[in-house]
Amino acid sequence: MKTKTVSDKVLKLANFNLNLLTTFCLIYSTRSITEVSEILGVTPPSISHSLRKLRLHFEDPLFIRHGNTISPTVFADDLYIQLKHTLEIMSDSVGRSKQTNNREMLVIYSPFSVAVHNLSTAVLKIKSEKLNYKIKYIETNLGIPDAVELLNLRKADIVFSAAPVISATLNCILLRQLQPIIVCRKENPFKKTAINIDEFQSLDLVSHLTADEMIYQKKQSLQAMLKKNHISFETNSLMMLLTLLSETDCIGFITEEAFERYHQTYGLRRLTPQFPVQQVNVYLTYRKELEKKTSFMLFLNSILGNE
Repeated sequence: MKTKTVSDKVLKLANFNLNLLTTFCLIYSTRSITEVSEILGVTPPSISHSLRKLRLHFEDPLFIRHGNTISPTVFADDLYIQLKHTLEIMSDSVGRSKQTNNREMLVIYSPFSVAVHNLSTAVLKIKSEKLNYKIKYIETNLGIPDAVELLNLRKADIVFSAAPVISATLNCILLRQLQPIIVCRKENPFKKTAINIDEFQSLDLVSHLTADEMIYQKKQSLQAMLKKNHISFETNSLMMLLTLLSETDCIGFITEEAFERYHQTYGLRRLTPQFPVQQVNVYLTYRKELEKKTSFMLFLNSILGNE
């Protein structure tokens, strides 16, 4: 497994108790070990112990006692100026992290174009039900990770796929069936509304790349039936596919949903195939444990169309 390079400075911090710096700043601000112990809810000896560790680390007394008070050394003055700003930034970051965590992120992976999913309804459900979710949608046309690994390792909360996912810890639902259709631009020289195998083979094809094994197998099965075709361009981008179909004489497959959304914008028309084109199943898989969350079930039902 590839590991990312870790900064040497970060590694140094791993060997240092950052709580000691908080203690130092509190001592500097209050000039009282007893008051710091009350603020932190610990005993004065534990604060003195922390101060001894700081003195050993920085090789400086840091504070000099004068009667009932303590005064910082020159080194301590400089250290406090440097630490105060840094610790305030760290405190703000921690505060933002907690606030962000209150708005839980739902991660969705899919090998399908976004045109397949009616996620707008789900987003509206988040708004109307005041669900503390934000959505991270990742389209994985190429190099999709294993669905079971994504879900069980908490890298994703929902995974769409063209094949069912079988696991004791996961629920897999057949969401819908997609019917691929053949399209071309309205000005394409091929003027017929229906197309047979021979005509299909004579035209240039734009193909949509995907890493989903089931979709790939269906594409291979179609190619085997057609025996020959002229793939002039392959892309994993729906926008590129639609652009090429609208600006060239190529033909291509898109879903019924994509056609309904984009045919007017891109000036496309459909061709009725006089040969069988297999449907593609869309499965939705998630961890069973998420069913305990009412908010997740509300979100899920909005995707399933149950509400």
